[in-house]
Amino acid sequence: MKPMRLLLLICVVLSLSCSKPAAPGETALPADLMALDPPAVPATGLRAVERAGGIDFRWLTGPAASMDVRLPGPARLRLAFRVSNPLAGQEITVSVNGHELAQVAALAASRRLADWQDFAFDFDAPAGLSRVTLTFSRYNHHTPQETFAPGDQDRLAVQVSRLCLGLADK
Repeated sequence: MKPMRLLLLICVVLSLSCSKPAAPGETALPADLMALDPPAVPATGLRAVERAGGIDFRWLTGPAASMDVRLPGPARLRLAFRVSNPLAGQEITVSVNGHELAQVAALAASRRLADWQDFAFDFDAPAGLSRVTLTFSRYNHHTPQETFAPGDQDRLAVQVSRLCLGLADK
């Protein structure tokens, strides 16, 4: 075997042996909640992945959407999402295990599947189960003024084309 091929083979074997799959009951990270339907982690407030205009997206529903992650030990995580918001003045509160992490205030209304905004929040998660929650101030049917899709009985809050839980950069 040529030296370069042997070196490449050794690197591949080492990288495979160093990557450790999640133990049963633990969350494999990164957890891309747009890649699978149902999502890769236990979640509530997420509708099925849809496709329109060449874009894969999910609706998150109000009053809150949440995702659960189970870790073998404490870790610094990142929640990243790309949102298109149909309701002017929308506020999104991000919390972890009931503790507010951040608030996105007074989002402008977006055109459907357009005007995407990216957000990322890093946080420390303990060993065991953690719940990451996005709470919405406005959503379909919350009030008559907020009803933008009267034929859809779901409490549609925002569209996301990216929703991922992963390890934060060091």
